[in-house]
Amino acid sequence: MMKMKPVLKESLRLYKKNFPQLCLALLVQLVLRAMALSPLLFLAEQTLAPLAFLAIPLYLLIVLPARQNYALALKDMQAGGSVFSLQLICLKDYGKKLLRGLKGTVCILLWSALTIVSVTLLYAAYEGRWGLDVVTLMGICSSIGGGDFVNGLLIVAAAVAASCLLILLGCAVHSGSRHAAALGDKTLLKGRRMGLIALWFLGLLLVVPFAVLAVLTLGEYARTLLDTLMSLEMPSFSLNAKQTLVLVLGAVLLLLPFLPLKNLLPSVYLRMAKEKRDAAA
Repeated sequence: MMKMKPVLKESLRLYKKNFPQLCLALLVQLVLRAMALSPLLFLAEQTLAPLAFLAIPLYLLIVLPARQNYALALKDMQAGGSVFSLQLICLKDYGKKLLRGLKGTVCILLWSALTIVSVTLLYAAYEGRWGLDVVTLMGICSSIGGGDFVNGLLIVAAAVAASCLLILLGCAVHSGSRHAAALGDKTLLKGRRMGLIALWFLGLLLVVPFAVLAVLTLGEYARTLLDTLMSLEMPSFSLNAKQTLVLVLGAVLLLLPFLPLKNLLPSVYLRMAKEKRDAAA
């Protein structure tokens, strides 16, 4: 497995050198996602709410190929070009890009299966669709918690949260797929999955500052959430103006600027691996 230090050094160099262009490319990615998710605005009107489901096909048709294009743009940037180019919205080989994106989506859904099933079952039980009433639900949680309802509720919540780690692992495992496709050599993934996983989780550290800010900002809601769940009522979620402003500013200052660096890591790793292999051939 290739050493990580040269990859980190090269990624940071490219990040600093191309920071303005990387930010513009990220903006294009965000705009495309906003376009795809725009049908969610129909949720504001109850009679039009079913139209919000249009966001699903739009997301698949717009965002998945765009992710493939972004990987190609990162490759072009490393070859001396610009990441902010028409490559970001290129329709060439659209079908192949869409199929690769769909394949990746299916893979992540498989990694997410345990979480999806768990949340679905909990929600169905909460709604009483299997004849479960409040007393029965409290009894189940109490038995899980050794006679303590709160402990049982926390154990169930922790188990569901732990299942989300599988989703993160799945994202890490498949993080290099689009970059290998951009380089035109899927064999680059062979024997390098562990390196890609390590880089993906290392890149995840870049979002920690924003995550800490979000936890601190939403701390009051988190404290009241448990009380709401203890009463077996459906929790409501709403942000006041101050919380919204803090989260928006936090995203702009602590999250968005570092996402390009996170995306660069697997791209640089596979490109350097390809160059090393070709030089040794």
